Amino acid sequence: MYIKSLIYEDQSTDWELKSISFKQLTLLVGASGVGKTQILKALLNLKKISRGHSLNGLKWEIEFSTSTGHDYKWRGAFQNKGFIPEFVSRFDDSDEKDKPYIDYEELIINDVLIVKRDKDGIVFDGEKTVKLSQQESVLFLLKEEEKIKDVHEDFKKIIFDDNAGDNSKMPRFGFDDEIDAKLEQYKSLDTIRNSHEDIRTKLFLLYKNQYELFRKIESSFIDIFPYIEFIKIEPTRNGFKKLPIFLRELPFIQIKEKGVPHWIEELKISSGMFRTLMHIAELHLCADNTVILIDEFENSLGINCIDELTSSIVSSERNLQFIITSHHPYIINNIAVSHWKLVTRKGGVVTATDAEAFGIGASKHQAFTQLINLDAYTDGVVI
Repeated sequence: MYIKSLIYEDQSTDWELKSISFKQLTLLVGASGVGKTQILKALLNLKKISRGHSLNGLKWEIEFSTSTGHDYKWRGAFQNKGFIPEFVSRFDDSDEKDKPYIDYEELIINDVLIVKRDKDGIVFDGEKTVKLSQQESVLFLLKEEEKIKDVHEDFKKIIFDDNAGDNSKMPRFGFDDEIDAKLEQYKSLDTIRNSHEDIRTKLFLLYKNQYELFRKIESSFIDIFPYIEFIKIEPTRNGFKKLPIFLRELPFIQIKEKGVPHWIEELKISSGMFRTLMHIAELHLCADNTVILIDEFENSLGINCIDELTSSIVSSERNLQFIITSHHPYIINNIAVSHWKLVTRKGGVVTATDAEAFGIGASKHQAFTQLINLDAYTDGVVI
């Protein structure tokens, strides 16, 4: 998927995003609280809608292309049932009839209207369908149709990098029989990339089935941390002695430092190092046409990690799209001004403007200095 533009409104909270366009790499900059993270969440909400979720009060229009080369425009709106606190809606298990219904929805492919929906029903490819759920998007209801299938699948390729350096959680490889099944199913690089496994599991599959390619990721990691010798993903032998035996047999990421006799187990790897490894793995193992959303890219990363990972994203030769937020001067300085979007907010209305429109200079250093001295940056929120 390649996202071209987005218009979005949460009518239940009076939060609105004016039309924003995206490039292969888009860096959202601006003061805290202007809505940079909310833009990423808006895209994730559209992914949820494509998977059948009913989201109160949302109204949207998104333009994108898919791996098939077709251009799409998808617009729609859910009924507004008034403000519902997020923690309530997240755990709400109310009956289907209580969920907000869709007021209207349209899907246009290559400038041809394919789906038109209102409260009276759905017209697909010129024919009215049988009565279908009013709470679920046509991208979900008609996902088996040839003209819809690619769109539904491509929305799965929007991923949110939620500071993946959290190695405090148990890995999700599964138990022995599940591990064996995955190792048999995903043997080639393409099958690993196109699986719906998480990045940590993909890295394990690569380690077992494509070790020479795994060594490339290991080499990139060692370039950033030259005191590291090796990485392996195997059952741990030194720690977790209090865990049940079946958990001790799960594969864990482990690193070997020069001059240190024992392997360092996953839970003892620093969050910055672990997140760096996950970022590198992500760049190698995401499916083609993935849209990677990264909020506050600099979180948990040392300057050595920021340097190399920013360079890797900027120079990536894979068919990936990045939408990133950051406050860090190194990251902002090393991404061309032409990729910046300066985000500002007036009340509940958010605007993202090309930074070049503010006359920011050609020099990277001068550009960052001009940015932080702009009123639109320092006073990003206007009530």
